[in-house]
Amino acid sequence: MTKAVEDCAKRRLIERRELEFAIRFMCQRGVELGDVPVQLTRYYYVDIDEVNDILAEMEATEPTPTETVTPAAAQTFSKVA
Repeated sequence: MTKAVEDCAKRRLIERRELEFAIRFMCQRGVELGDVPVQLTRYYYVDIDEVNDILAEMEATEPTPTETVTPAAAQTFSKVA
């Protein structure tokens, strides 16, 4: 028996909206932005220019880390007078 050619073919993932969804889905599951193109190309034929554009937009809108208050710097209050 021989396998049909279509059984081994990858799906195409070239629509911008679908790419954005896939990238956000992967990031929510802990995949780093730098690893996204590698992971996508394992399973899909992708428009790599579109992927790079989406990743650049996501990096530009990524929130900056906020300053944290250390417990020592925070004021402490006591009920004892």
